[in-house]
Amino acid sequence: MATRISIINFKGGVGKTTLAFHLAAGLVRYHEAKVLLIDVDHQSTLSILCLGGDKWREKASARETVNSIFTTFTEKTPMAGREVIVQNPLEGRSHNYQTLDVVPATLALDDTEIELASASTGNPIRSEWDKRTLLCKWLDDTSIDGEYDYIIIDCPPATKLVTQNAIACSHGYIIPAIPEAVIIRGVPHLRDLLANRIETKLRTLSQFVSNSGTAITPSYVSHINLVGIVITRIQTSGVAVSGYVNDHTQHLHTMETQWGADMVKPYIPQGVGIAESLRASLPVYSRSGRQNIDNRDFIGLFKDLTENLKGRIDLLRILLDHSKT
Repeated sequence: MATRISIINFKGGVGKTTLAFHLAAGLVRYHEAKVLLIDVDHQSTLSILCLGGDKWREKASARETVNSIFTTFTEKTPMAGREVIVQNPLEGRSHNYQTLDVVPATLALDDTEIELASASTGNPIRSEWDKRTLLCKWLDDTSIDGEYDYIIIDCPPATKLVTQNAIACSHGYIIPAIPEAVIIRGVPHLRDLLANRIETKLRTLSQFVSNSGTAITPSYVSHINLVGIVITRIQTSGVAVSGYVNDHTQHLHTMETQWGADMVKPYIPQGVGIAESLRASLPVYSRSGRQNIDNRDFIGLFKDLTENLKGRIDLLRILLDHSKT
């Protein structure tokens, strides 16, 4: 069974998609893993990055996107199947990612999110449960979970129903963050929101459903664990003792003091080499020999970050499996 990880932060522009893309690609390239990326952000940045504009529009027109998982509730359409998975989307650009697949998103997901909030069927409590576990149901109906080592879900900058679907099926989550004051306030709020509101509501709903005689979908995970906080887009300064600009240095110190072992190194600096790679629809691993990549050692940084995150994710899975025995 795959270990399922959500990339979450309700602040935009913190590098969620960049991290999801490079973590998945790194797991495939350097660890021979089979990885499924699921894009549940209506902005579809990850989807366009993986597929290119033409292929993404083709999948959207054919309604073969993650949106079809959610319209089964809002429009009473049949549950999506395996047709929403695009296998080896980087084929033609690189041969190093053949076991990386993606479920793309579409702009229409934003409308579906709004409709999902107001839609209801049958028993209102059962309805609230069903609309939060559609992604779980898709995983179970397609038996996809058993075919991958890791499933990585790129979430939108919000914790509404689509993100709650990701939370309901995830074993762990990663918070990408920029060392800024708003992040120092926002990360504790996000962690509290997940643990004490979203998880609590999901567990309450699951207990009602179970007590009513309905089996709980096997992909539902009752507790999502923090894998770590990843520093992204930190601004460097060659003259500073820390190596970073003063504002980021000060906030980074606060983050390290408050969150300690939850901080995952190495930190990823801001740099044009990353943006250039994304414009080429490739991870930095496939862009060696370019000055903006090599001079900043972006390949080494993302490779080491992937290694450290993999260690944390695998340990989390071992602990979860052990707790069941």
